[in-house]
Amino acid sequence: MNWTIIFPDQPLLSGFVLLTLAISLLYFARTPVHRALTRISRLAAGLLRLQAKAVARLINLMQMRNREVLLEMGKGQLERKLNRDFHRVNEIVANDLGQYPELQKSMSGLVTRLEEDYHQSAETAPPSPDWVEAISAIVNLKEAQKGNQVIVKVLDDLYNSLAAQQKKTLTTYRGSVSARHRLLHGMMPQWRRLNNVIERVGGSMRNLILQAEEIDKNMSQYREIYAGSDKAERMLRVSSLREFAVAVFWMAIFVGGAFLNFHLISLPMSEMVGASARIGTFTVAEVSALMIVLIEVAIGMLLMEVLLITRMFPAFGTLDERKRRILLWTFLGFILVFASIESGLAFMRDQIANDTAALRGLLVGGEAVDLVATGTISTIIPQAAQMLLGFILPWVLIFVAIPFESFVESGRILLANLVIQVLHLVIILMRLTATVIRYLCDILLALYDVVVSIPLWLEHQINRRRALLEKPVLAEEPL
Repeated sequence: MNWTIIFPDQPLLSGFVLLTLAISLLYFARTPVHRALTRISRLAAGLLRLQAKAVARLINLMQMRNREVLLEMGKGQLERKLNRDFHRVNEIVANDLGQYPELQKSMSGLVTRLEEDYHQSAETAPPSPDWVEAISAIVNLKEAQKGNQVIVKVLDDLYNSLAAQQKKTLTTYRGSVSARHRLLHGMMPQWRRLNNVIERVGGSMRNLILQAEEIDKNMSQYREIYAGSDKAERMLRVSSLREFAVAVFWMAIFVGGAFLNFHLISLPMSEMVGASARIGTFTVAEVSALMIVLIEVAIGMLLMEVLLITRMFPAFGTLDERKRRILLWTFLGFILVFASIESGLAFMRDQIANDTAALRGLLVGGEAVDLVATGTISTIIPQAAQMLLGFILPWVLIFVAIPFESFVESGRILLANLVIQVLHLVIILMRLTATVIRYLCDILLALYDVVVSIPLWLEHQINRRRALLEKPVLAEEPL
């Protein structure tokens, strides 16, 4: 029996009957369908809103945690700065101001000697003007007593005696002045030594004042970070962004150095471990060269930890000075060994390249071709440059730990901020999806009512007529 066509001879009538039956079925199922769709839409929208609230709470927790991590990082950096500043102040006090008692004793001795020389260089009083008046009076008396030879002779003797005494006095005065000048001239080195001592003390005090100002600035920042102010948080966020950019720049440089180091020793390593053996798509020589570079980077990180330049491994900070010194020389020895090995491998690289080129010439042309004469300047310079690079690059790669630490610390903050922004976008999508589901359900219900609009219209008309018929009955009830 074909249920699609009730009246085979009249397909239109069959379609009309089927449509009427479907509309009737939809009409009678209208209320359950409305309830089901409404509850499903409410359930989906409610779940999405609950998930959005849960994600919002997660965002708040992440923001609080990120803020705590940021403040703790800022505290750690400022504590290291303050520790360094206090060590510098201690060095200034111990090295410069620790000698202050000796400097004070030296200054006191110099001042005493200057006072003694100053008193010895006191100026002698010049001859009294009475001698000049006495000589003038004798000259005048000699002119008045020209006729008396006895008086004239006495006056001449007196005049000569006075003149000799005056000359002697003048000579004595000039000698005292000369001695005073010698004493004053001898005071100059003492003045210079005293000036140098004062300048040394003044320089130490200036350095101490500068360090005190730096400590005050760092302490003010530390107080703001400890209080958790918004200003300190903004400052630390900007600082972390700057540190991340600088760390990425230096990491790119070190990655380039590691790439150069890898290609410098990958070809010679084939002579040590074999050129035909492979691990997946890579040769054993390439994997070995990569491992050597990674080991050098790891040793460099450990060396920076031993020197307390980085703090990625807290265990190194608890070592005593003796063990730290032993590890320091051990790691330096390892780096020296690897640098020497790479220098030798770099020397072999040019030899292997020449041998490979000669072998290719033999296979192609039938005879070996010596591309470059051995021992010429054109071969010595590249070999020396390769050996120098092979020796220097391991020493350069040990400093990769410094930008790597900044990259990890600042990248953690930036990654958390990125995750928070992604979660905000997820919340927006969830709320938008919940709204779309609610309005889509309303649209589906409206379309459903459009499909059964004729039965609904008939129901509305029947209810209306029934209401009109029941009105008189309701009016007669009070009688």
